[in-house]
Amino acid sequence: MVNEKIFAIFIFLILTFSGTVILFGEDTKQDLVDIIGVSGETEWLEPVFMPRDEECIDENNGQEYPEYGIGYEPSLSLDSKGNMFVTAHKDLRWGGEDAPIPIFLDPDDPGLWYACQDDESTSWDYWASWFWKTNDGGLTWDHGDNFDPTPGNMLMANYVAGGSECLGDEGDISVDANDKIYYLDTTLEDNWWHIFSDGGNTYDSGVCQRMNSMAADDRPWLAAQGDGIIHYLGNSGAPPPECTIDSGRYWYYHSEDAGNTFSQCYSMPGGWSTIASQRNGSYVYVAQENADSASGTVIVRISDDYGRGTGPGPSDGTWQDPVTVGERKGNPPEGYPLVNTNEQGTVAIVWADCPEGTLGAWEMNMAISYDYGVNWTTWKITPEWEGITMYPFVSISENNRIAVSFYGLDYATGNNTGYTEGTPWYLYSGYIDSPQGNDTFNFEIVDPTPLHTVTAYEETEGDVHALHDFFETVISADGSWMGIAYQRNVGEHPFEENEEQRYIMFVRGELG
Repeated sequence: MVNEKIFAIFIFLILTFSGTVILFGEDTKQDLVDIIGVSGETEWLEPVFMPRDEECIDENNGQEYPEYGIGYEPSLSLDSKGNMFVTAHKDLRWGGEDAPIPIFLDPDDPGLWYACQDDESTSWDYWASWFWKTNDGGLTWDHGDNFDPTPGNMLMANYVAGGSECLGDEGDISVDANDKIYYLDTTLEDNWWHIFSDGGNTYDSGVCQRMNSMAADDRPWLAAQGDGIIHYLGNSGAPPPECTIDSGRYWYYHSEDAGNTFSQCYSMPGGWSTIASQRNGSYVYVAQENADSASGTVIVRISDDYGRGTGPGPSDGTWQDPVTVGERKGNPPEGYPLVNTNEQGTVAIVWADCPEGTLGAWEMNMAISYDYGVNWTTWKITPEWEGITMYPFVSISENNRIAVSFYGLDYATGNNTGYTEGTPWYLYSGYIDSPQGNDTFNFEIVDPTPLHTVTAYEETEGDVHALHDFFETVISADGSWMGIAYQRNVGEHPFEENEEQRYIMFVRGELG
């Protein structure tokens, strides 16, 4: 972890200087759904790898599958027409054999990053973080408009051209009520804004557009609604220069003009946090750890008026006092609270907990409200087996079909009981219609191929971080299908010891 932090600081400096079958009648079945909920099974289609541009495929760059994209922490969004969009963190250590890294992490002299360049051992197609789109429900994927290859080294980036020329690290995507697609790509030092329309086939931005946020940012969380209203939750890790007496890991920025200008200087004190908004309605929600601590509570902040009023002067604006929705008994960074919502006033938060320590049996929790966050029900949704339930994510359809997915490791499936070498990680998912307190999700394995298998090093070190920080899901408005963007590890990493090659995947499920 120390090396990761130092690496992040170094990259920040570099980028600063470069820019679940009973037969009933239909009425009876619906009554049961309304009363007790239904946990259903899903027909999962064949998973697909996210592609690299044909021009950039290099059979000698060290990849097991050089035609597919390398990265981690994928973000996934869906518009009203069924188009989907994925971004992912680039592999900063795989942008060339001598990519700019601290000298003590690699004895070689640091060099430059390269993109789409034969014989330079790079997994990058372009300078920006990945941006893929699909216009056929996830069957095929390609890159968004103006996200073409940028052959050469980092000094050749053309920031006037915008799009793939804007050197970035990782990002997030959200879609407003007009199907405008907003993609924020952090440079750690600041952020670039990219705006698309027409299912990602038209790039509406011009030159590389800086956000001009207050402080360095490790991972952006984005929510869009209405006509160009954008909420940006920035993870600064430490307080940036303040305009108020508040201090916190996350700072909230608000835009009413599609990202051209943002409010500044509003801290949301607490630990790890996520944000979600209605697309057409006025509600916005932020789920948080109450503090940067292993134990405590999960809280939610609510605005019923688009999050307005936080600037320019010091004010909470339309944000209500935080509401406590659950307990944290050993919450790890990998179990941060994840919030989502729909247009019907349903709000759900899921989070993981490890009260017996990182290698003990984990728990998974859900808090749900069907009245815009006024009343909450909270219960455990931990699967029947003991193991790790990491990075839970929740998606909600407009008819209140609620899907929960996570990276899972069942301790009984390995060579021995517990976190041991050879134990496989899998992607799990399950859904319930209108779940009520103590309902049980029928979680099933989504992708039959393990995402990763515990190594001897990971067993010895107690390292559970192989799948990195998160993944995301979407569900259609009518609840008939869902999509998941996730990570699968294949083969050894050429430049990082005890790491694997990380491929970005997508899978679609037809919900029963």
